[in-house]
Amino acid sequence: MAADPGRRPPRSASADVTAVTRGGGEPPDWADSHLAAAEPAVAERVRAADVVVTATSAREPVFDGRLVRDCAVVLAVGSHEPTARDLDASLMGRATVVVESRDVALREAGDVVLAVREGALDPGSLLTLADVLRHEAPVRPDRPMVVKTSGMAWEDLAVAVAVYQQGGRRL
Repeated sequence: MAADPGRRPPRSASADVTAVTRGGGEPPDWADSHLAAAEPAVAERVRAADVVVTATSAREPVFDGRLVRDCAVVLAVGSHEPTARDLDASLMGRATVVVESRDVALREAGDVVLAVREGALDPGSLLTLADVLRHEAPVRPDRPMVVKTSGMAWEDLAVAVAVYQQGGRRL
């Protein structure tokens, strides 16, 4: 049976997805609710979240990092300039920070660069995705995990190849 494109896909009872944007409004199809960034409820959603995704072009942190629970995972896929950041030094300093490449993160990822510059993050503490996937680095369960991507070209190429091989179909 074909899905009705106008209907929202069914949600798992264990997931509650909130989209936060500058303007708020109707939630996108993939979200249960939608808030404007300035709404007080955003802080409560961050405080309760198991997973937080930042996909912004922000120049300054988008929420107070002290709100993030120790068991949470933060996927920071937004700002990619050494002077721009989605996350504050407070979060970066207490989190296990995972990057694609230490060199790239220390050169391009403002979340990392600025936290190091402010003395909150030790560059030697950065883990790579490879370290984590090969179980070569300890991941502490008593700290938030921040996965900071830098939009590396090899990843874009891998996705493009996969899409091409799928004949343009969604992965």
